[in-house]
Amino acid sequence: MSTAARASGLYIDGEWRDAAGRIEVLDKYSGEVLADVAEATPEDAKDAIAGANRASERPLEEGERARILLRVADLMEERADRLVDDYVGETGFLEADARGELRRAVGIYRLSAEEALRIAGEQVPLAATPGSENRLAFTTRVPVGVVVAISPFNAPLSTVAHKVGPAIAAGNAVVLKPAENTPLSAINVVRAFADAGLPPGLLQLVCAPGGVIGPALLDDDRVRFYTFTGSTAVGRVIAAGAGLARTHLELGSNSVSIVAADARLDDVVRLVATAGFRKAGQVCTSVQRILVEHTRFDELTAALADRVAGLKAGDPRAAGTDVGPLISEASSRRAATWVETAGRSARLRVGGERSGSVLTPALLAEPPEESEVLTQEIFAPVVSVVPVRDLDDAIARVNAGRYGLQAGVFTQDLDRAFHAARSLRVGGVMINDTSSYHADAMPYGGVKDSGHGVEGPRYAVHDMTDPRIVVLNLRRPQ
Repeated sequence: MSTAARASGLYIDGEWRDAAGRIEVLDKYSGEVLADVAEATPEDAKDAIAGANRASERPLEEGERARILLRVADLMEERADRLVDDYVGETGFLEADARGELRRAVGIYRLSAEEALRIAGEQVPLAATPGSENRLAFTTRVPVGVVVAISPFNAPLSTVAHKVGPAIAAGNAVVLKPAENTPLSAINVVRAFADAGLPPGLLQLVCAPGGVIGPALLDDDRVRFYTFTGSTAVGRVIAAGAGLARTHLELGSNSVSIVAADARLDDVVRLVATAGFRKAGQVCTSVQRILVEHTRFDELTAALADRVAGLKAGDPRAAGTDVGPLISEASSRRAATWVETAGRSARLRVGGERSGSVLTPALLAEPPEESEVLTQEIFAPVVSVVPVRDLDDAIARVNAGRYGLQAGVFTQDLDRAFHAARSLRVGGVMINDTSSYHADAMPYGGVKDSGHGVEGPRYAVHDMTDPRIVVLNLRRPQ
């Protein structure tokens, strides 16, 4: 069955709906239409919230949540080839990226299944409170209710898993809005949940641009939790409109890896060649800046230039391709402009040539401090190398920036490593690795303009439940 024949962007109360409005899903390399997806209206969004609210009043038992999540993981493995085909087409990423992210998503659903069985409260000591000597108090954790999950284009399997998996594990109902240019992966996931036996209403799907249904999703007191991954600008809108609902916001970044004078440069080059350019640099933690102590600047820049020059950009389905297209020609055009502007003053430039949505991997040395490549999130296969006086100079530059997601620090000195870990104002510090390292079981999130809250099934399940205190007034038996 073709992608177009089985695609639908609207799943409400256990039924796939059609719609007058349509979203064309394009192959990001060829530009051909892959699918024609139903576009949700604001009224559809309200229907989805209403249905989720009704379903949330009948939360599943913990064991049933775990069973369904494990079955979803199994179904995704069984359907791997179809999921990978859709993923490569709608994202433009390599098949290796698709299969790697599919493995991650399967693992996230299995981790979420385990967390469904671990939800527990704690005993609260009251004996020291006068008049409470005979009371026994403990907490339970209960679902928050309706969760709205808004996912980005650059990780349409794993980020959806990080939002939907913990929400279902916690006993909530979910309204999922995927990025409108990569909805096919989300559709496949929702089908897996339906086939796994998830009761109607507990997972709703509304595909549409944020400008179309965003206000309807935000302006509803029945929603108790928003989990969003995307730009800082949109994150601010969600934070302002969420009211009393809790939010998890994973926003923009301009991730840095710091290279100390004693670092093993072979490791830096090898890791940056992947972490700076995988998924065409369209990863929140992609290495965008390298701050290297000035005594190693020339050596590192030359070695990176040789490595980057050997990366091949083009058709993601072709053998030997290292970097596929960006999500759109507009994104490629913007990134190329930033590279061109910075490159007028940079001492060294590799790549940066554009053909349609493809941008060849670029390396810039010493771009101007005020340039976009150093101050904004480029979300493209572009890495800039900047010399610094010492480790403290590098730390000060990172802390002065607006973003704070993750940072990498390369050094063989344990004292310097711990100094950096304690001083950097970011959500995560990776020692002898790049900013891009991410294990799905760990808490993952940022500070400053990179947002707040963390992903990771254990931590997300906790955030997506409320503590309920239970107090027993006990008497001595007669």
